[in-house]
Amino acid sequence: MKMSLYTLKRRGSRIALVTTSALLLSLTPVFNAPQFAVHAEEETKEDMQQQKDEAEAGQAEAEANAAKYQKQIDSLVKTVTELDAQMTDISVQIVEKKQEASDLQAEIDDTQKKLAAAQVSEDNQYEAMKKRIQYLYEEGDVEYIDALLSSASFEDSLNKSEYVDQISSYDQKQLNKLVKTKNDIASYEKTLEKDLADVETVKADLEQKQSDLDDVITQKNDEINKYSGDVAVQQAIAAEFAQKAADLDDKLANLAIQEAAAREAELKKQQEEQRKQQQQQQQIEDNNNNGGSDDNGGSSDDNGGSSDDNGGGSDDNGGGSNGGSTTGTGQFIWPVSTGGVITDTYGPRDAPTAGASTWHRGLDIGCGYGDAILAADSGVVTVAEWGESGGNYVMIDHGNGFVTMYLHNSSLAVSVGDVVSQGQTIAYAGSTGYSTGTHCHFSVFLNGEYVNPQDYL
Repeated sequence: MKMSLYTLKRRGSRIALVTTSALLLSLTPVFNAPQFAVHAEEETKEDMQQQKDEAEAGQAEAEANAAKYQKQIDSLVKTVTELDAQMTDISVQIVEKKQEASDLQAEIDDTQKKLAAAQVSEDNQYEAMKKRIQYLYEEGDVEYIDALLSSASFEDSLNKSEYVDQISSYDQKQLNKLVKTKNDIASYEKTLEKDLADVETVKADLEQKQSDLDDVITQKNDEINKYSGDVAVQQAIAAEFAQKAADLDDKLANLAIQEAAAREAELKKQQEEQRKQQQQQQQIEDNNNNGGSDDNGGSSDDNGGSSDDNGGGSDDNGGGSNGGSTTGTGQFIWPVSTGGVITDTYGPRDAPTAGASTWHRGLDIGCGYGDAILAADSGVVTVAEWGESGGNYVMIDHGNGFVTMYLHNSSLAVSVGDVVSQGQTIAYAGSTGYSTGTHCHFSVFLNGEYVNPQDYL
């Protein structure tokens, strides 16, 4: 979805949108098809160059903003990765504590069962002892037996039993052993319950820490999403500026074609005026020679013939100034001296790099760095300069409405105004401007419109 710079700016105060002039620039119409009609009120070359410079500055600033936000995203992603690792460690600890608590609870349950069993054994032993005491009572020593039977509790009876020497030593040892076992079990149960409480406390602390980390991770992810939106906005701005700069490059190229056509028309006009002046001068000379023919007719005729030859020579010289190497043959030769291979054809495509057009207006010929780039036909160099998208490039006016353009060169071998012949070296292959590798981008214009170069090679 294409967004205007005004809409993009309203996405948030954190988005720094270059300068006011760049904003105004982004709101101007996007130029697609080149127009060659020259009107005094239209933008000048200087205006277009200034707009292009502003677009490139805006693109650079938007790309810098995108890089800044991306750096913040990378930092946040690193932090979230570290927090995720902590979360994983805490989750493992919580699982371990849950298992530990489960094991302790199972041991507590088992201990409680053992405690209950010990109580049953104690009760059974007590009942057996009571029966033996009852037997003693029935058989004799009432005083001691009454003391035992009047005890308030089992423990009380044990104390009193120390004084009842009639009770067997076996019963006394068994009772002591049962009491100790029960007490040991009860003490162990308390230890287990304390351990369980400690584990539950640690587990609760870990769960709280896990919850806190989860909140931090959520916050960091929200920030990542926000900065990701900022990056997308800045990339959209940079792409819009890049497209604007590319469109202005096309306009400047078209303007150069117009200027070349105007220069050619002016040259032809001057040549025509010169030819007419020579013709008039020759006519005057012919008239003067004819005026003296009564006395020197023969020589006059010879002079007239000589004058006619000179006139013809004048016509030939005029023709050499008018056409010759400044007008092409109309048949183009291959522009790469080493041949090369076609890597991209004329027409629609996916942009190979940032700033490149999705409608390819020429022929890409892959070749070696520094290979000679040749003039496809004879003509006059109208552009030989650096452009943001085209890098070092050359344009040649071949006359008859034909203009060729050679982009992405490492260096140039000609200057504006040079008259070149077909096959002459005009540049050396490179990868300057918006390019993904060494090649020659070859474009053909016919009457100011891009045409498919393969139709003319």
